[in-house]
Amino acid sequence: MTGPEHRRNHQPNQDALSLRGWSGGWVAAVADGLGSRPFSGEGSRAAVQAAQHVIRVLAERRELRSTAARDIAIAVYRQWLSTTRFTDKSNAATTLLLAACNSDGNVRLWQLGDGLIVCRSQGTFRVITPERSAFGNETRALGIDRAWSYWTSTELALRDENDAIVLMTDGVADDLNVEKIPQFTEALIRHLSTRSRRAGRSWLQRELMNWATPNHTDDKTIAVIYRRRG
Repeated sequence: MTGPEHRRNHQPNQDALSLRGWSGGWVAAVADGLGSRPFSGEGSRAAVQAAQHVIRVLAERRELRSTAARDIAIAVYRQWLSTTRFTDKSNAATTLLLAACNSDGNVRLWQLGDGLIVCRSQGTFRVITPERSAFGNETRALGIDRAWSYWTSTELALRDENDAIVLMTDGVADDLNVEKIPQFTEALIRHLSTRSRRAGRSWLQRELMNWATPNHTDDKTIAVIYRRRG
């Protein structure tokens, strides 16, 4: 959802989302272009496309499970660099959140920069994203930071009904009280699990358009992968 401030100023959405199925599983990529960079919207779209490309190529080669998380992050970064048209890549700087979930519910996760990844795994809620340590609006991003140490990566499993992974840009995450994240995630899955994928998407878009936080301005994007009954 394009943020109200961007709509008022006739500016494009700087968030990007790609959610695609593969071999009974799903790949979700969410990116948030840095507002201070002139082509960050293009950078965020290139980031989710690069992430999808790398994961799907590795999956087709049956190398996804055996490839180290660091090597996958490097491959995504290189793919993004090769498809970003600007000489100065920092002009298109963007965060990236990525989840690859196979048909068995095994999930691999990566994050560079702001945003939030939360999960419900075997009935237990967990925040994957580390606490922010940067000052003010400073964030890590493709086009700025190259070191693997700036990434967060982990693996987990969605085994039980309504276990889930939720990726969200900071337009959503910054408005959530930390103590309320489990309740927010629970409500999100409860509403989505009673709807088809198309109906769930429409419901979620309405919720983001009518976001409850007063005076919110930022673009808002959420991607959800969850296990249905059976």
